[in-house]
Amino acid sequence: MAKYIIKRLLLGALTVLAITFVMFVFQQLLPDKPYALLLNRPNQSQAVKDAIRAKFGVDEPLFVQYFKYLKNVSQPLWTWWGWPPQLPSPPDLGESNFLHGPVWEGITQRAKATGQLMITSYVVTLLIAVPLGILSAVKQYSKLDNTVTAFAFVGISLPNYWFGSVLIYLLADLPFQHNIGKIFPASGNGDGSIKDLAWHLVLPVIVLAVQSIAGYARYIRASMLEVLSQDYIRTARAKGLANRRVVIRHAFRNSLLPFITLLGLDIPTLFVGAIVTEVVFSWPGMGKLFVDSASGNDFPVLIGIALLLSIFVVLGNLIADVAYTWADPRISYEK
Repeated sequence: MAKYIIKRLLLGALTVLAITFVMFVFQQLLPDKPYALLLNRPNQSQAVKDAIRAKFGVDEPLFVQYFKYLKNVSQPLWTWWGWPPQLPSPPDLGESNFLHGPVWEGITQRAKATGQLMITSYVVTLLIAVPLGILSAVKQYSKLDNTVTAFAFVGISLPNYWFGSVLIYLLADLPFQHNIGKIFPASGNGDGSIKDLAWHLVLPVIVLAVQSIAGYARYIRASMLEVLSQDYIRTARAKGLANRRVVIRHAFRNSLLPFITLLGLDIPTLFVGAIVTEVVFSWPGMGKLFVDSASGNDFPVLIGIALLLSIFVVLGNLIADVAYTWADPRISYEK
């Protein structure tokens, strides 16, 4: 297993390296270079401009500029050398004109808000979707199964921007709110207290969870139905095992492989966030930062978020592959 993980990490590093090269080339093809705004800032001395030119390799060939960009991005891998030991420097993703500061600092500041929103919505989703999917499969074609199926089709069909706007109108922007006040806040993430944060999380979490619950419940139902028809499930029941034990310990565990694949692909969403939902509720996360940066042509921020997303896609696939061995002991990566 250790050899497989090391091999996948090396392959993932090459994949991310290729992605950085493609993004860098596209960035250089844009009419406004990443260093143009920095060079054109008012009241800037010639010494500062020369330092910027040297940092980005303005007068150097394309490949030299790329290696300088790569050196800046990979700072955490080599700046910890030396004595006495020191914490590695953060990756240098450039300067943001929109944030008026380093790109990395802007992304990390927004990452906390995105993590609060996405982790909460995923916990709510799993707590509801997993039991619904199992019950829907066990009670196939029952009223419960038909209700869950109808809910799933409705939930998958609801656009986030429309559903979020409806919730804001009904629960946060009532026509008679001058009498009773707003039930839930319509934007932001509160004043920092846990109670206020939880109150602000209600509406965006509902929007994200409804669509995710619908999709996950259908995946689990389909996987469970396939496993429940297998011979070893009938054998376990013939031995007199309790139906609950057969369903949970045997059927559910063996039906997890497709679901683990889906979770592995969704891991990057935890860090990037739901762009549409964050914009609708003005949630100060990475998704809203991405949209604001795109509106302001702030390409260093866009490329920084895209680079971060590519890294988590690689890690998400690796985590899913490792989780396969837990869900199904017959899977082995030793050979």
